[in-house]
Amino acid sequence: MPYLSTFKLSKLIQPLQARFEYRVSVPGSKSVALRQLVMSTLAKEDSVLHGLPPCDDIDAMLDCLKQLQVSMSGDLESGLCIEGFFNRSEDLDLNARQSGVSLRLLLALSALRHGITIFHGEPSLANRPNAPLLSALEQIGCRIESIDGKLPIRISGPSKTHATSLDASTSSQFLSALLVIAPSLPNGLQVRLKSELASAAYARGTIDEISKRGIAIEVSQDERVFSINPQSYQGGEISIEGDASASTYHMALATLHGATVHIDNVGTDSWQPDYAFAKVCELLGASVQRAATRTTITGPRILQKLEQINMAAMPDAAPTLMAMAPYLPTPITISGLATLRHKECDRIACPAKELTRAGIRVQEDDDKLTIWPGNPIATEFETYDDHRMAMAFAVLATKTRGCRIRDPSCVNKTYTNFWRDMGSAYVN
Repeated sequence: MPYLSTFKLSKLIQPLQARFEYRVSVPGSKSVALRQLVMSTLAKEDSVLHGLPPCDDIDAMLDCLKQLQVSMSGDLESGLCIEGFFNRSEDLDLNARQSGVSLRLLLALSALRHGITIFHGEPSLANRPNAPLLSALEQIGCRIESIDGKLPIRISGPSKTHATSLDASTSSQFLSALLVIAPSLPNGLQVRLKSELASAAYARGTIDEISKRGIAIEVSQDERVFSINPQSYQGGEISIEGDASASTYHMALATLHGATVHIDNVGTDSWQPDYAFAKVCELLGASVQRAATRTTITGPRILQKLEQINMAAMPDAAPTLMAMAPYLPTPITISGLATLRHKECDRIACPAKELTRAGIRVQEDDDKLTIWPGNPIATEFETYDDHRMAMAFAVLATKTRGCRIRDPSCVNKTYTNFWRDMGSAYVN
């Protein structure tokens, strides 16, 4: 019965009727966790990672590392111990599922292997671009088979040279992947950028995580050349900070409803660019109290206008703002969105389509959306197998009766307990 393969449940979102106050600890940062997992396989001592988030992307990476014969003990709750070793010789097939960060990190890791590594993934991942990273890996001696840089991809290492160039205009993940493996290459690595760096804050965050492991990185003044000599990652105890992207949904709920949310594990110590969404909420009238590892946000009685904003520095937070936009007092133009065309779905076209279905006026351009105020109608929102679409439009649905979120389990990609945590707003 073919229809069974495409049928997906939907979740009714009840409107929030009263102001609320709750505390939440968001899951550990997926971005930090995936980088630290790969660094752990390259470390000279065992590493114990605390705060790994239980989600599909982490499961995908762990399954791939097990295929690479990485030895692990413990668990996500009490701490996962990882031995600094992986299989460098046997031919292997790795399935990255839907995890783009895992795929890019593992593509780079395959440059350290003598065996052939073949990569597969889900259809949504197969559509995502990797050609710039593959080109950079070819320049250091890897042999690669792929059609237009898409899955399936076959890589044969090891690398032979120590310098490469990279087009990072599509994704900073390409640079992050090369930097993570660089200390373990026989001659280190110098990466020269051929383009502007997309989402540069994520690359800076990668450098921060690498530095925590005792690795020295030389960065040119214009941030176009990155040099790392051969070095060994340190092992030890590593704590994964809370996920700033996940916190944006709670910030948005507080802001839209004039309520208060205490986020107990994301604060000013975070390098994650999406933490700046707290400033966006302030521009909309919210008050924010910040501490090193905690944030409290209280929404305004009346939302303030915000006519335009560039979200290039925090692209994963952009869908959250799109979902808030119909309730703002004036139209808003959200720009700097070019990289969103290449995520789990087209995060410009798909939100525009769903907002239009809900009766909201939207103008879509190449790298921006203009969204007008309106009263959304009851809509079953399609999520396009994209966790951020589900969580963002769940926020929208809390102010409109009768809205549903299709395929609610897609949030498991990064935030398994999202529905439970969002439910805290209904307890008060």
